[in-house]
Amino acid sequence: MHPLSNSNEAFDVIVVGGGHAGCEAAITTARLGLSTALFTLNLDRIAWQPCNPAVGGPAKSQLVHEIDALGGVIGKLADKTALQKRILNASRGPAVWALRAQTDKRLYAREMLKILQNTPNLALREAMVTDLEVEKLDKKIKPLVHSNEKRIGQIKGIKTYFGSIYEAKAVILTTGTFLGGKIWVGNQSMPAGRAGEQASEGLTEALQKLGFQTSRLKTGTPPRVDRRSLRLDCLEEQPSDAANRFFSFDPEAWISSKQMSCHITRTTKATHQLIKDNLHLTPIYGGFIDSKGPRYCPSIEDKIVRFAGKESHQIFLEPEGFDTPEIYVQGCSTGLPENLQLQLLRTLPGLEKCVMLRPAYVVEYNYVPATQLLPSLETKKIQGLFCAGQLNGTTGYEEAAAQGLVAGLNAAQIVKCQEAIHFAREDSYIGTMVDDLITKDLREPYRVLTSRSEYRLVLRGDNADRRLTPLGYQLGLIDERRWLLYKSKQQALEAEKERLERQRLKASDPRAIEIAKETNAPIKESILLADLLRRPGVHITDLARHKLADKNLPLPVLEGAEIDIKYSGYLKRQVAQIDQFKKQAKKLLPKNLDYLRITTISQEAREKLNESRPKSFGHAAELPGVSKADLTALLIWLKLHTNQNKKQFKIDRI
Repeated sequence: MHPLSNSNEAFDVIVVGGGHAGCEAAITTARLGLSTALFTLNLDRIAWQPCNPAVGGPAKSQLVHEIDALGGVIGKLADKTALQKRILNASRGPAVWALRAQTDKRLYAREMLKILQNTPNLALREAMVTDLEVEKLDKKIKPLVHSNEKRIGQIKGIKTYFGSIYEAKAVILTTGTFLGGKIWVGNQSMPAGRAGEQASEGLTEALQKLGFQTSRLKTGTPPRVDRRSLRLDCLEEQPSDAANRFFSFDPEAWISSKQMSCHITRTTKATHQLIKDNLHLTPIYGGFIDSKGPRYCPSIEDKIVRFAGKESHQIFLEPEGFDTPEIYVQGCSTGLPENLQLQLLRTLPGLEKCVMLRPAYVVEYNYVPATQLLPSLETKKIQGLFCAGQLNGTTGYEEAAAQGLVAGLNAAQIVKCQEAIHFAREDSYIGTMVDDLITKDLREPYRVLTSRSEYRLVLRGDNADRRLTPLGYQLGLIDERRWLLYKSKQQALEAEKERLERQRLKASDPRAIEIAKETNAPIKESILLADLLRRPGVHITDLARHKLADKNLPLPVLEGAEIDIKYSGYLKRQVAQIDQFKKQAKKLLPKNLDYLRITTISQEAREKLNESRPKSFGHAAELPGVSKADLTALLIWLKLHTNQNKKQFKIDRI
């Protein structure tokens, strides 16, 4: 790259945006030894949690565990700043268990800023990035693989609002809701990335000039109320039930702080009537905006309209910090005018005399559909330019942090002239999310869900370190201390599983008699502890209580052993499915195949396949608009026609 004559500074990597994606990206590249600069509009709002100050939940907690297994920071910070922790779906199988932590939003941001300030190779800059410096692609640079889109250039740096230019070998855009951001309260609007903070100007136009497609999405946040004005004593209390559970696999991060309770109230007939009477005053139903919002986090007016037959909806009152009276009114996101929001809140039991500290608002923003990205999150058009987080059409701190880590890791690979790291959907929730983003034409904010993963039984939160920590260590994201801890845990886990598969309990043993009574299942002669553990209703904690397991072993080791043993049959079956999928992905596709005549595939998939001419099933699976159902139909069609005319096609060449 030729140096820019008017460049202020030069870095290996520049990250634009200081939210959860930007922080993970910048920390990743800096830890990998690259000089990194993080540009953000406001250094006082680093890693801010503008919506619910919470981390985790269904599928999201799996993402946080995976990020931690790779050396990321969101899990450690959530553990350190948690004021309430709960296990969701505890009565169901381990594939959907989810840890959720309510965090102290100000403490979280301060702790992230400390990490950034103390990370070698990382510089912080407060500025608005308005343009990208791009040069035409050198003919010597390798063309893009498996894509018909031609690269038009390579990134050279960025330009700020006041004209400063900074050189970089890679740039990661993580602008969140700030790109062309506009907030709405009723029919009143103002340019802003979020309340009280300016929107980002110029970068949308810069991307459009380079040929990128952009579009608009929306999200929203509920009002905040003063705890001291609420009658919490008359509401259902929701205490913490998982203070001893952690997102991080690093025992040094296991900090149990004091815990706070949340409370639950419900909407009433008066709530519903007020909303119905004033729908025309909200941005969406009033027709002021038409951007799509997150389906799985609807506004209170959306709930009233979509679930008209439901008499009441739960509302969660969640504290925003240890030392602030602010309460987050979860489930009450709204676009109503400010004067009506207070009336709405006072229809809720316990909030009859509440004081509203901050009104709710809707925020519209520009995003870049992620079908314009490679699996590495590098753009197809511009070499060295990456996008991550809400800019890619996702919603949630966890989704953003995971993308930031992927983009940061691959920006480092590009700078070091190494192959990109692709996360497969069968190996991680990170891979599932990235695959969904780059292959599906999403028209609403994307949220990771357990139902999105075909392989959720093997992609659990508890085994994220087993799946990803070796990769993190290999890449240099996991240090020697963490690696030794990892190996020690795996040795203990395997030893405990081996012991359970070897040790027997005699029926005459008083402990066996007691367990038989508790489970209403007799033990004949003797039983392996592993077979005992496979019985419904028997858990490793029961064995530990009867001194048949070492209760001094770390809880993750005990639970890991139980899950591996209790679900061994299902796990083997899913591993076999994954192996079969990987084998199938290697199968080559015929060069002369006319996809347009395969009527069992969707019209969109036919056109995409015919245009792209993928070399293999694996490459076909990466194409936007080609679903898993299309691939299955294609495989069946090829098998049928191969049997009819083996000379025409030879699809099993590797």
